[in-house]
Amino acid sequence: MKVTPFKIFSLKLAFFSAVLAYLAVDLLVWHGPVWGALHSQRANVVPEDTVAKVYGELVSCDALERLEQEQNWLRGRTETPEEEHAAMLMELVRRTLLGIRTRYNDKNLPDYTEEARAELSRLESRAVSAQEFDTWLASQGYTRQSFEQRLTMAMKSAALLERAAEQHCAVSDADADRHYELLSEQLSIPAHRQVKQIFLATLEKNPQAVETKARDLLTQVQNGGDFAQLARSNSEDDATAANGGDLGEIYDTPERMLPELPLFGEQALPAGKPTLVQSRWGWHILLPGEITPARVPGAGECRESLKTAIRSAQRELAVHAYYEAAIREAFGNEHLQIYGKRDD
Repeated sequence: MKVTPFKIFSLKLAFFSAVLAYLAVDLLVWHGPVWGALHSQRANVVPEDTVAKVYGELVSCDALERLEQEQNWLRGRTETPEEEHAAMLMELVRRTLLGIRTRYNDKNLPDYTEEARAELSRLESRAVSAQEFDTWLASQGYTRQSFEQRLTMAMKSAALLERAAEQHCAVSDADADRHYELLSEQLSIPAHRQVKQIFLATLEKNPQAVETKARDLLTQVQNGGDFAQLARSNSEDDATAANGGDLGEIYDTPERMLPELPLFGEQALPAGKPTLVQSRWGWHILLPGEITPARVPGAGECRESLKTAIRSAQRELAVHAYYEAAIREAFGNEHLQIYGKRDD
């Protein structure tokens, strides 16, 4: 049989078409040997400063250090304890996963552009000048535009989490009432009373002179002097002096303010009568109000606060479950690799 150029061309075309079809199925559908070879080579090429890879997105050591600095600042410490490094890394992985899911769900989430711009303006208003604000942004690696985008993404991520948790946070009145039955004894409101004071400290002062001044102030109050005005002018308790010496409601608990002063019990100071009392800190002219006895509030009084507490607990559990499911899915599909910090 004579082989014509056309037949040769047709055979070559059929061969190359079959190869291309196989590559398409291997790379796009089957994820077969060719896909595996390409991705295994790519997976082995990981920059030294990478602590994790999430759906192909590299998470850098610098990002982990920024997160640790942020958390240390929020917690008022200078460095991250050794035992918390792994937890910080997993928190960064969770944030990265949430960011990726947010981008994929972008069209299904509200547009927070205006809210992000308003937040950016609010943050700028706290700076001395626009230039100082821009300098701070640059020190964090942002421009105004990129920081606005970050704020927008953060708001969308929060909305995505809320949407995921919302279905698990339905609380009925019956749910709250069941919790009330279990917790009613723990919901007791201790006895409490309103208290005002004029305080004079004795530390590093002449005790006799301080006592003399305290008794003089007591006499002024007893003779009709304005307690609030005398407190504003003389009290050395900076936290309450500006409010006329008002300490607010003091509750009869072991950890209450001024536990050594006789505000409750058999020796409780009488209501409405200014009394001079000495403590280890100095002299107190106290003006206590009536004592409200301890009581257990009814179910109706506690219902809304219990529902809020239950919703908060359910939301925390739902968010935790959401992240755990996202991590399991990523690990199961081999789209999550965690390396941690490599030794220098």
